[in-house]
Amino acid sequence: MKALQIEGMKNSRRGANKNLYSYSGMPEFYLNTKMNQFNSLIIAILSTCFLLPITDAATSQQVANLPTSVLANNSLSSEGIRQLAQAITVKVLSNSKGGSGVLISKQGQTYTVLTNAHVISNKGSSRIQTPDEKIYTATVISKGDSLKGNDLAVLQFQSQENYQIVALASTSNVSENQEVFAAGFPDDSKKLVISNGKISLLSTQPLVGGYQIGYSNEVRQGMSGGALLNQSGELIGINGLTNNAILTDAYAYQYGTKPSAEQLQQLRQLSFAVPIQTLAKVAPNLAIIPPQWRNQQQATKPAGNTFVDNINNIAEQITVQVDLKYKDKNHQEQNGNGSGVIIAKEGNTYYVVTARHVVEDSYQHQIITPDGKRYAVQPDNIFKPEGLDAAIVKFTSNQTYSIATISTYNRSFRDPLTDTKTSWVFLSGFPKADRGNRKLTPGFISIGDALVQRSESNELLQGYLNRGYRLLYSNLSLPGMSGGPVLDVMGEVIGINTGIENPEISEIQIGFGYGVPSSSILSLATQAGLKKESLKVSSSKPPIVKDSEIDLLQNHPLFAIRKPSPDANESDWLKYANKVWRIRRFSETITVLQEIIKRKPNFYQAHYALGLVLGSGGNDPEKALAALDQATILRPDYYEAWKFKSLVLLSVKKYSLALIAIDKAIEYGANDLGLYLQRTEILFNLQRYPEALATIDKAIKIQPFYFSYLTRGSIRFQSQDYQGALSDANQVIKLQPDFAVAYALRGASHYLLKDTQGGLADMNQAIKLEPDNPQIYLVQGNVRSNLKDYQGALSDYNEVIKLQPNNGEAYLLRFGIRFKLEDFDGGLADFRLGARFLIKENRGTLPDSLNAILKQPKDGASYFLSGIVRSELQDFQGALSDYSQAIKLGLNDVIVYLNRGDIYVQLKDYQGALADYSQAIKLQPDNANAYFSRGVIYQKQGSDRAALSDYNQAIAKDSKLVAAIINIGYIKYENGDVDGAIGQWEKAVQINSSLAEPQMALAVALYAKGEQQKALNMAQAALRLDKNFADVEVLKQNLWGTRLIDEARKLLATPSIQAFIKQ
Repeated sequence: MKALQIEGMKNSRRGANKNLYSYSGMPEFYLNTKMNQFNSLIIAILSTCFLLPITDAATSQQVANLPTSVLANNSLSSEGIRQLAQAITVKVLSNSKGGSGVLISKQGQTYTVLTNAHVISNKGSSRIQTPDEKIYTATVISKGDSLKGNDLAVLQFQSQENYQIVALASTSNVSENQEVFAAGFPDDSKKLVISNGKISLLSTQPLVGGYQIGYSNEVRQGMSGGALLNQSGELIGINGLTNNAILTDAYAYQYGTKPSAEQLQQLRQLSFAVPIQTLAKVAPNLAIIPPQWRNQQQATKPAGNTFVDNINNIAEQITVQVDLKYKDKNHQEQNGNGSGVIIAKEGNTYYVVTARHVVEDSYQHQIITPDGKRYAVQPDNIFKPEGLDAAIVKFTSNQTYSIATISTYNRSFRDPLTDTKTSWVFLSGFPKADRGNRKLTPGFISIGDALVQRSESNELLQGYLNRGYRLLYSNLSLPGMSGGPVLDVMGEVIGINTGIENPEISEIQIGFGYGVPSSSILSLATQAGLKKESLKVSSSKPPIVKDSEIDLLQNHPLFAIRKPSPDANESDWLKYANKVWRIRRFSETITVLQEIIKRKPNFYQAHYALGLVLGSGGNDPEKALAALDQATILRPDYYEAWKFKSLVLLSVKKYSLALIAIDKAIEYGANDLGLYLQRTEILFNLQRYPEALATIDKAIKIQPFYFSYLTRGSIRFQSQDYQGALSDANQVIKLQPDFAVAYALRGASHYLLKDTQGGLADMNQAIKLEPDNPQIYLVQGNVRSNLKDYQGALSDYNEVIKLQPNNGEAYLLRFGIRFKLEDFDGGLADFRLGARFLIKENRGTLPDSLNAILKQPKDGASYFLSGIVRSELQDFQGALSDYSQAIKLGLNDVIVYLNRGDIYVQLKDYQGALADYSQAIKLQPDNANAYFSRGVIYQKQGSDRAALSDYNQAIAKDSKLVAAIINIGYIKYENGDVDGAIGQWEKAVQINSSLAEPQMALAVALYAKGEQQKALNMAQAALRLDKNFADVEVLKQNLWGTRLIDEARKLLATPSIQAFIKQ
């Protein structure tokens, strides 16, 4: 805004006196600080990638005394089930068809019966035979589509008799291995038949007809429409699909996909029922339907051709299942599976990338492709180099399969800070528990939220995390999904999932998933000898997901999150909370977790989960620490809680306390690699480098991953052991030949070992590998600055700013270089922008690099720089004090008076501002900005003649000073010279057509003259550039006069402008 129009002029003020810049200590101090912090950000990211889940074993210990559901307290005997089934089951008589039905409601003398749609004849009437063998004419109230929709129908009949009604089960009362009872009247029997069995499958995708509950009970012809009851006698579904159905099409999924051959074999062995909750889709207005069912069904109606469907279709075609055998701890052979993604084809050979641990300690591997075909994998067709949790598996086939597109778009860790939009990602894989059914889970990339508050600086963070380390995301990752693709919103692969593959882990898995990024996949492909032309690679930036699309995403049938019933147990509610937080519904998650704790205070997993959510998405470290403390009190050996407590303490820079917590975690979880990486980071921040080196050595012994070598190399570099850093960089490059950051580290080491040619070669290689990676240029710029190659450093920082225009660190680094090159005006402009962007990135707080400036003022120049920082922090009194101290210490420079004048304006001390601007003019009579700034004050005070004089002086010294030209127009308009005002604003538009303000002023003036259509068109053009100019308060702040504002109100009130504003 131009409320203080001076603000827009600050970065262009020129002609400062040389004595301001005689102080060179600050730039030198800043450059040296940045070299010392060259590696701190590398350590800063490590621990967040090892947030371990709550295991099922731990959960079962805690909740062992709780009922697993409401059913546990209300189970009926077999005789009780038989008597109930006889009382609620009816025969449905319908011309040549017929079957069974269930009495589900009574209102007055009207009974409601639920049955299958395929039981009801399309012609003629239907009749109901009740348990007392009376027959009633029935009316079909609602009927689904048994072939395309949901195979349910609702009938009603009238009777004065008193028949029993079945209770409807809640969603939480259905689980696999649960005992169930199927009732109905078979065609070959006059008596009711009741069969018992267990639920074998709860399909995430409904089959045609809406069938989702697969069970082992025998269901005979004629039992369709009958009840499927749980042990409490509650209705959980309607029978309708017998095992080994004649038509294979009966086993197609409702949304168009088909099961694999193996899946089809499993499905055919089971009987199927339509879940009772599906009744809300077929007859949503029935009074007996609970509101939450109705809301859920409205939320989960098929989304059709949405971007989610597109992603799911792509994932279905490229995701494979990796079947395997392994020996358990008792040396017994077990079957297992992982997932993978097809990334290339050469001839008849397909290449699948998966997680290394999927194929490492297992044997007899088979790839199951999307068409259900199995391909045996020979051991020599598995490429699994050390140092990376990824492997490539080959298989040969004459069939045609889709190849994944691999995205190399560099996702910046700053995105969560500079863009409020979330980077949504999708994980595709085959959970072991789903027995061959692929699952797609939504989530978001968590980079900035988890890391930025702990980074002392950010030179290699983006490149390290996204290019060579690992992805971090909220998607639910279940056993069996390791190796599956992580996809962006275009369906392109950004990595593979390498989440913890532990047979004991259940859906109560609190924490982030993690994976190997696409850059590492491409590097692995190169090592495996794949030709580049056989890969499909894209560098396109994924589109931003619109709010309306996010609603579709969160409510899509694939991702439906069913809310437990109010009386569900704590474990069910914890599962629900675990799913909700993954789609960024943090406040709801916190509320649910707090309610769980209220109901069961000693549920330590819930305290841990609450601490995790508060410490990440909740942004409340104090409350997070309190919750984590409670978790460790309840279970002192709960090392995951100690680990995350250490992480939270690290985030608030309480390093000594963080070290105590991480040592406790190591005491209880000594073999967790992440603990040692996190301890390394803490020791690094405490500047205890020898201990940090000893700790990272332990991490390397546990698992010699390349990022551990990079960490050690970074610490050695920090300790000025450049030879050791070089050795570690060599090891990283051996493990990851295309890892650009490793070349940057090695190049920096070469430079500082006086091997200029070696350093240049490595830096060039890093840039060749990742020409759009700004962190490489930052590293090279830092090294060149250290070697006093200031022109080279300037070139590097220019490149960084070109790639990342809001990179505050780059501006501050370039500020130091410009001082060295005596480009003082450019340096000061960079300093202000750098401070502004860094403060914004740090959400109004100071990073250490700027905090050091406030702590070190000792002469006029340093107080001046401190004043700039305080002004960007909106600490105007502090800035005024700093600028005044600079002047007191002899810094009698024009720009100091200009800046202090600006602060006086912010404090509404206009006389003080006038004095400072007048002093600036006295010191530098040809300074256009000084005249303009003083003119603004005169105009605010109503001294139009003095203002016009100063504006004209400013334009005489800078003919393109648009702000002065615009303001002259305002004064002319208020004094009745409309044509003169229009001329001023037209001149401003000619100089800069991208400015909204003069175009809006022109539109108002034209509208007042009666040129309405032209005015409306121009107003819309101006508001496209900046809608703030539709706010009258903004116009007042920008010195619009009373007459012009009155006309503006008329224009802004027109229907077309009002409609445009609301778009």
